[in-house]
Amino acid sequence: MGSRLKLIFSIVALSCSSVIYGQYSAGFGLSSFHGANTEVNRFGFNAFFEQPNSDVRTTFLRATYMFPQKNESATTIEALDFGTQPQIVDARQVAKTSFFSVDGGNRIYFVNDYDIGFAVYGGFHLRGIISSFSREYIVPDTINVEEYNTNPLPPQYSLLLSFGVNAGAKYQLPMRGAITLDFTLDVVSRLYDPAGILGNEISPLSFSVNLAYRFDWY
Repeated sequence: MGSRLKLIFSIVALSCSSVIYGQYSAGFGLSSFHGANTEVNRFGFNAFFEQPNSDVRTTFLRATYMFPQKNESATTIEALDFGTQPQIVDARQVAKTSFFSVDGGNRIYFVNDYDIGFAVYGGFHLRGIISSFSREYIVPDTINVEEYNTNPLPPQYSLLLSFGVNAGAKYQLPMRGAITLDFTLDVVSRLYDPAGILGNEISPLSFSVNLAYRFDWY
């Protein structure tokens, strides 16, 4: 009987502990994504979930959507037949890329706790990125587009993986919730990249900025 009582008390204690740390948060806000040696800068939204493991350590999961970006550059197109003149014509190439990512990791809070006052935090994260690439051409009105190789490239999807660090600060509002601002640095590698997005539209060394409102449930 004594061992059974000990088991019951242990289960109750664990249940109380899970209730104490049963607090969680969800937030949404604005994001930007930038890379070294690339002119493509992305802007969009993020939504995240954050679960405290203790007063100063949490686990988070965030989804980020960036508006599609178009990058226009000068190029040339060739005639489909040797009898067509001119054989090569100047044109504009319009490349379009999309961006959606999910990242998750941990945050360790300093100065104050997860839900008290002003605090700074840092940690590590993993990020998965799905991006698509498509291409079309803008040609002069003086030529017959049917005589030149102007076939658009339909969307090709790439899957990228990154590992990085995150650091930021949060300010607890008088009402329930907080404002968070964080910066992430990512080292991006390719898992599947038929269109060669990595190194062109997305840099292997990238960073992002996230500004969000976090609502806390107790």
